[in-house]
Amino acid sequence: MIKANYHTHTARCGHAIGTDEEYVQAALQAGLTTLGFSDHAAYPTPCPGLRMNIEQIPDYYQSIRSLQEKYASQIDIHLGMEVEYYPSQWDTIREYRKTLDYIILGQHNLTIDKDSVYEFDNKDQVERYVKCLEEACQHYMCDYIAHPDVFLWKYPRIDESVLNAAEKIADISRFYDIPLELNCGTGVRIGKKEYLDGERYAYPTREFFEIFAKKKCPIIIGLDIHNPQHFLTEENLNRALSVVEGLPLNFLTDYDLVSKAKERKKLFW
Repeated sequence: MIKANYHTHTARCGHAIGTDEEYVQAALQAGLTTLGFSDHAAYPTPCPGLRMNIEQIPDYYQSIRSLQEKYASQIDIHLGMEVEYYPSQWDTIREYRKTLDYIILGQHNLTIDKDSVYEFDNKDQVERYVKCLEEACQHYMCDYIAHPDVFLWKYPRIDESVLNAAEKIADISRFYDIPLELNCGTGVRIGKKEYLDGERYAYPTREFFEIFAKKKCPIIIGLDIHNPQHFLTEENLNRALSVVEGLPLNFLTDYDLVSKAKERKKLFW
């Protein structure tokens, strides 16, 4: 098991289970030394079952900060969020950037509650997705990019548009020194799916990480935990690692994401 995980959800998002403290206890049992909570960011418009509600934010902050203090001698706990790049929500995002220890960029829609990445099937959508990632990094609003290949959930095949997107995301990562995540969540947890070009996990995908390896992008492992019990099995981690087996990836070990976030926050605009 890895020693640090910054991609951990809570029941507030509506599709995770367990108490905040149960996540901490499971992480300790699994041998983690660093635990970052990064539940799905709330925006003024509610979206039950997909993200936190704005009214839950004070409790989220208080709970994680309290656990941070309670378990300080046993594990480093950090308060973060998984945030989308939505220019229309910039006031909310600005407040998160100021308050949180770190932010991971998990672009689930192109605009708030529209154009879901889980429905992508054409080149234009892919190009718009990459542009969202690039603009977020230009603003220094995030500290790593979660599941960069998530849009392949429904995308029919690994085509030229996909490979071009991987190249551009790799260039963004290198230019802004932003780690890219090898995601160990739903993409591998549900098993392999059939696509026009064969059977594979929805994400992560080897073709993406071949390009990331070639360009020596910094890679961080994210467990994308939605259930405390997932800390206690390495099955999903091993599935994700099997996708990239043999690739000379630049895995970040002993990476201090929170210290890096402090530096990036000074550049945020």
